[in-house]
Amino acid sequence: MSHIILGTGNYAKIPYFFDKTYVNLYSLEELCYCLVENAEFVDNSITGDKLTDWLGGQCGLTELAHTLQALTNKKASADVYVGTILEYAGLYSQEVIEHTEMVIRNNADLSPYEKQKAKADYMLQNKHYTLALERYDELLARLPEEKKELKGSLLHNMGVIYAKLFMFELAQEKFMDAYRAGGNPESLEQFLAARRMQDSDSEYVDYIAEHPELHEVSMQIEHMVEQAAEQFDATQVSRMLFTLKVCKEEGGLAAGNMAYYDEIEKLTDELKDAYREKLNR
Repeated sequence: MSHIILGTGNYAKIPYFFDKTYVNLYSLEELCYCLVENAEFVDNSITGDKLTDWLGGQCGLTELAHTLQALTNKKASADVYVGTILEYAGLYSQEVIEHTEMVIRNNADLSPYEKQKAKADYMLQNKHYTLALERYDELLARLPEEKKELKGSLLHNMGVIYAKLFMFELAQEKFMDAYRAGGNPESLEQFLAARRMQDSDSEYVDYIAEHPELHEVSMQIEHMVEQAAEQFDATQVSRMLFTLKVCKEEGGLAAGNMAYYDEIEKLTDELKDAYREKLNR
C-alpha cells in the first residue's frame, strides 16, 4: 500500500499486519482505507487487543484505544468497532461509514469456509496467483464432502488461475473437476475452451467427435473464438504484427534484428495482459 499523508496520530514504526489482505499498515488513515475497501473480509477477530494496542502504542491514539478497549470488553460486534474507528478518523462521509458497517454485518453470517474463499478470491483478483492457489488447496483439503457447490467454485477459480498462466492442461483438469463437483455449465465451457487452446486443430476435432455430448458446447466455443478473431483483426496490435511480418519477409527488417524481436515481445506482453484482464471479467 502506498503511504498517504497523515492527518491523525503518529506514523507507526512497527506496522500492523492486516491479515485479511496481507498488507502492513502504518497509520490510522491506511487502516481506514483498508477497512472500507475490504469490508467483506472483516470479522470479529479485528476486535481483539492487537489492533487496540497498536493504535494506542504505535500511533499515539490513546483516546481511540481506550474507546475500542471498552467496546472489546463489552464484546461489541465488528461493525460497531470499525464504525467507531472510521468516525474518529473523520475521513469518510456518514454514508460510507454506514455502508461499511452494513457490509460487515451482512458477511458475519458467512461460513468460515466462505470467508476463507473470499480471502483467496481477493488474491486472485489482485494477481497473487501462487498465494491464491495455496489458499484454495488448503481450503479444499479441509472442506467437508457435502460442500459440493463451494468445492466446484474453488476448483473453477483454480482453473482460471492456470488459464491466466497459460497452463491449459492443468486448467482443463480443474475446470472438469469443478464441473463434476458443482455442475456449473460455465466450468464445462471453460474446460472446453482450455482444451481448444491446448490442442491442435485435429486433436480438438477428434476429441469432440469422441464426445458428441459436448457438440453443442463446442459450437458456443467456436462462436466465441470467431468473435475474438474478428475483434483482434480490427486492433492496432494485429495491424502492427502484419506490418512487421511484411517488413521481415521483404527484407526491411532482418530476422536477426533485435528491434524486430523487441517489438514482437512487447506486443506479446500486451496480448497476455489483455487476455488475463478478460479472464477477470
